[in-house]
Amino acid sequence: MNEPWVNGPYASFMAGLVEGEGVALAELLRPEVLDRLLLKGYGPELMPAQLPVLVSQWAKFHFMLLMPTMLVSRLVYGWRLPLEAVKVQLGERGWATGLVFEQGGLATDEPWYEELLKNLEQIIDSLATYGKLPAAVLWGNAGEYLELNLQRLRALGAPGLQAGFALLGTRLLPDGQSNPLFSPVHYLPDGQRQRRSCCLAYKVEWVGHCEQCPLRTNGQTA
Repeated sequence: MNEPWVNGPYASFMAGLVEGEGVALAELLRPEVLDRLLLKGYGPELMPAQLPVLVSQWAKFHFMLLMPTMLVSRLVYGWRLPLEAVKVQLGERGWATGLVFEQGGLATDEPWYEELLKNLEQIIDSLATYGKLPAAVLWGNAGEYLELNLQRLRALGAPGLQAGFALLGTRLLPDGQSNPLFSPVHYLPDGQRQRRSCCLAYKVEWVGHCEQCPLRTNGQTA
């Protein structure tokens, strides 16, 4: 792999981009496959009794890999990684640990978010139906990691991030559709980040409230 980000100043953001074998998204999102992975990761005490919560938490592992990979490759370097061909490596607990692209990146100046939204819609629609939870919960997960990585990259002085922040601040997409990634996070007076939508983590005691829980009141969780 000889893309410019491999040894560049933002290489740590691309740590989720790996080589080797992976599972295609279409296969990964099959209900019987998800049943097996969630049972493996969370055990029979929670699966399937807390299915909506588990699906939300499981999706976070994928989004925390996808968002920095997309931001650095597309916005910082102007390269396209073909999301339609992405495969996912899974760890021992059944969670995403790496993204595998069998095709290399291509230089592009096409709108960066169109392919991302299409890919997220595929994932989120499938998971929301399977897990019986609102799609807004999963879009909130994706948006939270998008905003977080934009902020971290901006702190490092990365170029090209304006388009990313613009997406988060846009209510309507050019086609007139609502932007599901609009304003996923806001900041409290004390500077803490707070999600717009809940990730449901609080419903499982050993998971508890996430750090960005919207149920927080004055820095505390309700």
